[in-house]
Amino acid sequence: MTSVLLTGASGYAGAAIRVALERAGMSVITAGRRPGDDLPLDLLSPMHMPTLPSGIDACVHAAAAHEILCRNDTVAAFTANVTATRALVRACDTAGIGQIVYLSTFHVFGAPRGDLTEDAVPVPGNDYGLTHYLAEQTLSLLKGRATVLRPANLFGTPAVWDTFDRWTLAPFDFARTAIREGRIRLQSDGSPIRNYVSLERLKAAVLAALSGELPPVTHVAGRPWSMHELAMLSADVARELTGRATTVSLGTVVPNEAPYTFRSLHGASEADDDGATMRAFVRAVMTRLMETAQ
Repeated sequence: MTSVLLTGASGYAGAAIRVALERAGMSVITAGRRPGDDLPLDLLSPMHMPTLPSGIDACVHAAAAHEILCRNDTVAAFTANVTATRALVRACDTAGIGQIVYLSTFHVFGAPRGDLTEDAVPVPGNDYGLTHYLAEQTLSLLKGRATVLRPANLFGTPAVWDTFDRWTLAPFDFARTAIREGRIRLQSDGSPIRNYVSLERLKAAVLAALSGELPPVTHVAGRPWSMHELAMLSADVARELTGRATTVSLGTVVPNEAPYTFRSLHGASEADDDGATMRAFVRAVMTRLMETAQ
């Protein structure tokens, strides 16, 4: 049985990855700050990186400081995303762990423009993208034993609701305000385009990386959505569930963004199903909100 060390197992992406690993018959050892984790790991204290036990075959590093922490605390952002990743790489090397899969992000490209494949040069536009890009560079020290995954914006029903805290992500924010307030307020005029890929596609990419099927850097791409299109879909689902109209208000007009395509040279983007998967996800989130006090 393959033994995998997983960081960030209580996070949005990490919890989904844990489910995928266990369903694939792998033994999962979690490292994190929660009482239920198998090993203690605090990204803000990389000097206390635990000694990893022998017998672990691979590591999936899905823990990181998210975009809000990176914006509010630069020192914490670099400590968690860069220094701690370097310390983890060293710990894995010392323990003889032969493979690391690192969960990076599309946001290493900053303000996107043009054809963004794995050959495009990242130009981070903020500390969130920069720290992930610097963390990617530390993986090069493993000389071919690491795979970097760069997913687009993620969507999908959380594997574990109890630890989910990413309500600021647009699809979740739209769902919550639609159910709570009967309206969705965009900060922009709705024209910005964002690429969204499902958790299911990300899980498949992680498993493929662990199987050695992917090159050192792989994009995990989905379908482009305008913020207005996503808001209108959310409003329509809310109307179906509640029987009342949900208004969508637009914010500040933004300068025209440069057109871009986010894709991979190593596989097709997630298939466009006319929004059916996104609609089912939004419906599941709204149903959860109507059943709970979140």
